[in-house]
Amino acid sequence: MKPSNYSEPAQLIAFVLQKGAEWDPSVIAMLESAWGPIRYKGKLFPFDRTDYYEPEMGTELFRGVVSFEKCIPPETIALEKARSNGLELNGAADGDARHVNIDIGYMDLDKVVLPSYKRGPFKLYAGDGVWLDMLLTYAKGEFHPTQWAFEDFKRNPYQHDLQLIRERWRKSVRDEKREGQK
Repeated sequence: MKPSNYSEPAQLIAFVLQKGAEWDPSVIAMLESAWGPIRYKGKLFPFDRTDYYEPEMGTELFRGVVSFEKCIPPETIALEKARSNGLELNGAADGDARHVNIDIGYMDLDKVVLPSYKRGPFKLYAGDGVWLDMLLTYAKGEFHPTQWAFEDFKRNPYQHDLQLIRERWRKSVRDEKREGQK
């Protein structure tokens, strides 16, 4: 039996929505100032299946995924959600609209989970006003969207990037275990 305070580390990731098809250096700098060095930066894909963010952020929006060298205990993801919301608001100048949307989350060996302040029928309450939304599961070498996933996750243009993130994270965990055994 594992001790009650046992937690496997999870890979900290963020799905980032921004204007433009190239990563904005100021957004990358903001992410790294909050969570440290980026381990992997994926490709940006057009965010064109909904206009939900257009009134606030405008048109020509793109979303991509990044992973950080930082791993976290999954039970601390609510703290990271609060940090990501703070970054979005701080990035908006003097009450202007946000110029970036950061969906922080984590990946473990089996799934991708994003925290939310919005409840939903398939979200699990994690406390402190945060619900957990498992959007992708991993099986047979691929990430599969859940039935309730957002449209871009259903299309999952992030598949290749997520597989690379998972593999790099697994390698880093394996290397850390080897170092700890020396």
